[in-house]
Amino acid sequence: MYDRNPIDELVLAAAARGEPDAVDSWFRAEHPVVWRLCVGLLAHAADADDAAQDAMLKLLDALAHRDPARPYGPWRTTVVLNHCRDVLRRMGTRQRYEDAAPPLPDCLPAPDEAASANELRELLTAALARLSPREREAFVLRDLQGLPTDEVAAAMDVAPASVRSLITLARRRLRSLLGSRLPAPSAESSHG
Repeated sequence: MYDRNPIDELVLAAAARGEPDAVDSWFRAEHPVVWRLCVGLLAHAADADDAAQDAMLKLLDALAHRDPARPYGPWRTTVVLNHCRDVLRRMGTRQRYEDAAPPLPDCLPAPDEAASANELRELLTAALARLSPREREAFVLRDLQGLPTDEVAAAMDVAPASVRSLITLARRRLRSLLGSRLPAPSAESSHG
């Protein structure tokens, strides 16, 4: 989810100085955001837990050197994205993500069969594993995390037009991979 309530610059400055209350406030506000980024980029919850902890330490160490003129959200996203890329490189990049992906099932259960959120998550994880790393990054940051295109572009160090192109390719590929596995919309839902 996009960070709609950005953390206060005064809290950031105090956390950068190591003030315990500010560090605690910063950690409580930021850890869920960082964890969601990590789980989206790494696929494994256990890997995301470790990566989020490490990324939080990196962020805290880097706070003292951050340019306050640069918005915090894009800076944080860049630090976390680069950390996750390093984690993937150490794990064997794509191999580790693909290991997380279960085989794509033939069909999701119909809505009246109450498909669980876990089944949907597993299906999406399997499909995401089949995207290129850049397509996956753009899709996770833009569509799953809800970050603005400009922030995704800054984090990925590409032009906004490149992000839009990557998103289009990712969505097309995901539609192709998931289309036949999704239940057909009911007559009622197609009119509303």
